[in-house]
Amino acid sequence: MNEQEREKQFVEKIRDFLDESAEILNPDIRLRLQEARFQALRAAEKKRAWFFFFPRWITVGGLATATTTILAFFFWFNAPSLEAPTKQVEDFEILTSKEQIDFYKDLDFFLWLDTKENGK
Repeated sequence: MNEQEREKQFVEKIRDFLDESAEILNPDIRLRLQEARFQALRAAEKKRAWFFFFPRWITVGGLATATTTILAFFFWFNAPSLEAPTKQVEDFEILTSKEQIDFYKDLDFFLWLDTKENGK
């Protein structure tokens, strides 16, 4: 016997025992239990959330659509611009000329010298 067969036999034995116990019960108690069961079922139906009334594929499809829309909106407005910044062009001009590199290395000195000459 495998595990599923044993479990099936166990469930059948429990069901038979509970059915026999229900037949032995007083009719008043049986009626009260049945009313309590129906009350619990009605309360469970009322407490269900709105999204449980839709099929699962509609709920999942709606969430996927909303996520895709948000991501598309985010990437659409945050797309990188294709224009080259002007600062890179200026840097390229500095790097292509040997004299300008030497000038920019000593730029602090020239600025200091300019302030000393203008200060006199």
